[in-house]
Amino acid sequence: MQASNAPLVNTASSLLNGLKIRLGQQWYICGKLALNEGSSPRRPLNASPETLECQLLFKAALLVSGLDADLPLVVTIGLPNSTYRLYKDKAEQVLRGRHIIESDPAVYGEDGAGIVPVNVAQVEVLPEIVSCMIALRKGENREHGAFFVFSFGFGTLETGLSTDEGIIENAMGSAPGLHYAIHILREELQEAHDLSFQSMQQLDEGFRNGYLYSNRKKIDLIDLRKRALKTYYSEIVSPLLSGVVNDRNLSKTNRIFICGGGAYYGDLVDCVLEEFGDIADIQIAGQPDTLAVKGYLLNSLRFVQDEPKAPMGIDIGNIQTRVAVVEN
Repeated sequence: MQASNAPLVNTASSLLNGLKIRLGQQWYICGKLALNEGSSPRRPLNASPETLECQLLFKAALLVSGLDADLPLVVTIGLPNSTYRLYKDKAEQVLRGRHIIESDPAVYGEDGAGIVPVNVAQVEVLPEIVSCMIALRKGENREHGAFFVFSFGFGTLETGLSTDEGIIENAMGSAPGLHYAIHILREELQEAHDLSFQSMQQLDEGFRNGYLYSNRKKIDLIDLRKRALKTYYSEIVSPLLSGVVNDRNLSKTNRIFICGGGAYYGDLVDCVLEEFGDIADIQIAGQPDTLAVKGYLLNSLRFVQDEPKAPMGIDIGNIQTRVAVVEN
C-alpha cells in the first residue's frame, strides 16, 4: 500500500486490481495497483489492528468481497501466536461496527462515487495456526487424528499440534517468517546492486519469481534464494521445530502438514524433509497459501446458521490479503 492522491483513470481492469481507497483526506492505493503504480509500496510487519495499514486493508477486503451491503457480516480474522493475546480484544473492538468505504471506480473505468456502507456485526479472532487446523479438519479433506501443522508465512512461521481432543499448547509457536530469508538475499545483492528503492514487498515478488531487474539488468535469484532459504532454515526454522517435534509430541503423531506461501519453495520443503523425513509423514496441504482464510470462513459459518448474516474470512497478510466468502 502507498499514499497517493494522483488521478488514476482506466489503469486497472477490475476493482480487485484497482483498489484506491480514501481514509480521511488521503487516498491510498493497495495491492496490485500499489505494486504497479506506487514508487515504494510498503506494509509494516505484524502491525496492530489499530494502525492505518490494518484499517485500510480490512476495508479493502470488505469492499472486494462483493457481499450484499444490506446484510450484517460475521468476520473472522487471524493473528500470529506471538501477538494473539496482545491484540485480540483490540481487533474485535476496532473492526466491529459500521464502515463507510469510499473507493475510486475511475481507476478501473467506471463512473460513480464508489461509497459503500458495510455493517460488521461480529468479529472473531483466531490464532493463525488454529485456523489452518480448522480448515484441515472441517474442510474438503476432513482430517482426523492428531497432526502437526507448520505454516510458513512472510511475517511469521507458525507451529501447532492438533488432536481429536483439542490443541496441544506446548506445540504452539511463532518465529520470524520468510522476510528473514529475503533480508539475507537483500544483504548479498546490495554488495553489487543498488536496491535502495526496492521495498520488501517488491523484493518478495522477485524472490517468488526467481529474478528481478536492477539498472535495466535481469538478475537471476535462484541460487541466491536457495542459499538464503537454507540459512533461514538452519538459523530460525530448525531450532523452533526441534522443540515442537519432540519425543513427547511424536508419541501422539508423526504426521506433519506444511502450509502457507513458503510451501511453494521446494528448497525450503527439502530442508524439512531432510530433518524429519525419516521419522515423519510429511504432506503439503492442498492450496497451502489459502488454507488459513478457509479456516476463518468456516469459523464464521458457525455463528450464522439460519440468521440473516453473511459469513466471511479475511487473512490480513503481510504480503497478500485474502478473502473467503460462501458462494451460495
